[in-house]
Amino acid sequence: MNVVARLKDRWISWRVSRVLKRYLDSVRFQVRDSIVFLHGSAQSYEEFLDIGLKVGSVRGVEGVVNEVEWPGKAPEGRREVAASKALIGDYDVVIIGAGIIGSMIARELSKYEIRVALVDKNPDVAMGVTKANNGIIHSGLEEPLGKIKTKLCVRGNAMYDELARELGVRFKRIGGLWLITLRSMPKLKDKLPMSLYVFMLKYVVPLIVKMKAMVLGVPGVRAIRSIDEVKRLEPHVCDDVVAAIQVPTVGIVEPYELAIALVENAVENGVDTFFETEVLGFEKEDNKVVGVITNRGIIRTKIVINAAGLYADVIAELAGAKEYTIHPRKGTILLFDKRSMKYLSHEVAEIELPRPPRTKGGAINPTVSGNVMWGPTAIEVSSKEDTSTSREDVELLIDKFAKTIPSFKGKLMRIFAGVRPATFNEDFIIRPAKWVKGFIHVAGIQSPGIAAAPAIAKLVINILRHEGIRLVPKKNFKATREPELRFNELPAEKQDELIRRNPEWGNVVCQCELVTEAEVINAIERMKRIGVKTITLDGVKFRTRIMMGNCQGSFCRLRVASIISRHCGIDLWKVSLRGGGSEIGVGDVKVLLQTGVSKSG
Repeated sequence: MNVVARLKDRWISWRVSRVLKRYLDSVRFQVRDSIVFLHGSAQSYEEFLDIGLKVGSVRGVEGVVNEVEWPGKAPEGRREVAASKALIGDYDVVIIGAGIIGSMIARELSKYEIRVALVDKNPDVAMGVTKANNGIIHSGLEEPLGKIKTKLCVRGNAMYDELARELGVRFKRIGGLWLITLRSMPKLKDKLPMSLYVFMLKYVVPLIVKMKAMVLGVPGVRAIRSIDEVKRLEPHVCDDVVAAIQVPTVGIVEPYELAIALVENAVENGVDTFFETEVLGFEKEDNKVVGVITNRGIIRTKIVINAAGLYADVIAELAGAKEYTIHPRKGTILLFDKRSMKYLSHEVAEIELPRPPRTKGGAINPTVSGNVMWGPTAIEVSSKEDTSTSREDVELLIDKFAKTIPSFKGKLMRIFAGVRPATFNEDFIIRPAKWVKGFIHVAGIQSPGIAAAPAIAKLVINILRHEGIRLVPKKNFKATREPELRFNELPAEKQDELIRRNPEWGNVVCQCELVTEAEVINAIERMKRIGVKTITLDGVKFRTRIMMGNCQGSFCRLRVASIISRHCGIDLWKVSLRGGGSEIGVGDVKVLLQTGVSKSG
């Protein structure tokens, strides 16, 4: 370690020791290469979080490994999975995680003459963090200054028009309309004369936002001080609007649709996929990763990119490169039916100052499929698998957003939650591992991860070059992808033509979304082409929108399962929602009687 690094560690140690004074000597720490390791005990999970976040906010800290215990902490332990020693591949780069980040990196690497493997423990693309997201392509203006995620969000946002065009993915720049209301600065409201308070809302706040946009390079941001103009843009918003900020670069996508398109294009350009392949360890030579040990076998490689989302810290630890702890942060979202689209056309949010800690506060936004979403919340949870929803979460969202659009009468279709992979730095961690060669961290990619994803992939390419990976552009790279046909978006003449050629186009399986049998079969075939071995209901749903309508699958789920069963040659009851353990049945009719379960009671 050089002198500068030692001095930096000493300075961090001094600052961390001051932060930890309030915790009664129950927490110990070490600093190594700007990474802080915390040990000891906290009085609660909330205190565990508070300690980690305060230490993570110390300037210069590049990672917090928080191993502080708290009462009630569930014992850690990975599922026992047997490793295989068979060699199943030899690659230049192995990417762990087929969410939006891993998929984006895989597609970017497919532009070069190298061998790339994309590995995921799930049976399909985007079955982790990516699938439960509001799909907003943020502008970057929502993020704090000085963060890596802020810069990458601004850059990534600008790449989306070309990316969506190449991949045939639905993407709309709906723009953001951020309202400044009498509720926007609650701490000042009762301390200032009303005229001065309104002046600040109408002139000072917009000026600050516009200056921030100039610093970050977010184009087109403008202040609107005419209530008539605000109402012309969004007629249903609340009446106590004082001013608004219009951010034209805000966009929307379906995150799982984008991830699927990325992998389809990557596979067409030579990337190999390994689904249902769980990483169990690493082979190393001279402290350099040279192989990935999985349940299916060993994949030899020159370098590993860790894009494992919620479990990036676990994967890093397996490689001996634990430099951060992921703490899960849950976001609940309310999904409304398509008739709700009449209430708004922008991403609509109320500016709140100071901002709530650790969240942008959520918004009301349309989706590219024509629904409306409220949310998400930002609730710290101790389990990475906690996607439960609660009455309190729903009431929190209703209380917040019902004020923004008071006349909103949309029909609530579904309540769901996703979990964000937050680090204690509250920033992305994208860099080579500090103490292990051949291992790159792409971790802590919470919001605005989807917006930043294209820029993250470009950054990883630069890191690979610095790590000695020779990247020669592929002459026959195919940038475009043939998008899936959506029957309900086609003109009547085209629908008739398809039905005449193939009657399966006329067999409507999902009446809510008007999805046909031909689309289901096409989805199954596309899944097989990218290496999916277990065809799941969720996989078909994310590709066709079947089971996403008003009935949420009540009428069509079994019909889809029947098509999967027939097309894949498996028993109907073995068709699963999202892979092993989520099968829709337990056996053939009367199987319980046949196995004697009923006799034993």
